[in-house]
Amino acid sequence: MYFDRKAWAKCAGDLAAADSYLHRSEETPRSLAELHRKLGLCQARAGKLSDAERTLAETAASGNASGEVWMRLGEIRIAMGKLDEAIAALRSALESSEPAVPAMIHFLLATAYDRARRPADALVEAGEGVKIDHPLATLLNPTLPPLGPGELDYMLALAYTTEPARPEYTLAYFRRFLKAAPESPWRKRAEDHLRDLKTSELPSLVEGNGSAVLDLKAVRAAAQRAMPQLRACLAEFPNALVGVEITRSGPRTPRTDRLRPRLFAPPDGVTVRVIVGELVDRDLEQVDRCIEAQAAKIALPPAKERDTYYKTTFPVVAP
Repeated sequence: MYFDRKAWAKCAGDLAAADSYLHRSEETPRSLAELHRKLGLCQARAGKLSDAERTLAETAASGNASGEVWMRLGEIRIAMGKLDEAIAALRSALESSEPAVPAMIHFLLATAYDRARRPADALVEAGEGVKIDHPLATLLNPTLPPLGPGELDYMLALAYTTEPARPEYTLAYFRRFLKAAPESPWRKRAEDHLRDLKTSELPSLVEGNGSAVLDLKAVRAAAQRAMPQLRACLAEFPNALVGVEITRSGPRTPRTDRLRPRLFAPPDGVTVRVIVGELVDRDLEQVDRCIEAQAAKIALPPAKERDTYYKTTFPVVAP
């Protein structure tokens, strides 16, 4: 009930009261550990970080802690800025016989290492998290809200630094973090990342499909030349990332030709979809018109074979 309603303060108060009235001799160590796990979760999300740390640390010291207790203890210590202690707790979570949500443990470790200025270790942990959870569902649809504003955006930004790196995504998510957490003590660290990304060659990745032969290197080179103009279309929306899909088709067999294939190539055009960020319909229409006009000018390689087509897609992030 508390978790569904996100009534964290009431949850913390009620569970603390229940804990004080328990006859410990009548409770199993596992049941006590479970009560303290829930109490620590609620205390942390009610903003009582010191109380939550004490609750979960005592549970961990009892020897009855699950992997989630260690993970949440590490999460709390990250929020408190106790990075070395957070790393130790998260390592214990991985070593637990019941490692809860291993992908999240790795993403939290990546965050702790990154903020401790250990980027190589952060990259390794982010990579391990992506291996386990390639769609990043752990971060996009978490079971519990994070302890601080923008924390999931920070972890998503780190996830996209793994190979193959997607700097457009990293840019967008670090910008979202800065917007969500303007008072965060980790603001400067995020700004450092953004500064390092200024020299990235965009787009980082171009994909293609369809029936026509397509030289993706040539497409990427053409898209890179047009990127300043395309990115300018998002200047008013600095936290946005969109995907651009361009369709080009080859020469058509005349309709009067009896041998004209039954499957026809789609019409040429440009489609824009939002990947990161929130754009209302009016804003999306503005971005769509601007990008469509710029994309139409890109000197892409033609589809030469008759009645064939290709679609090429790439991301565009605000300047």
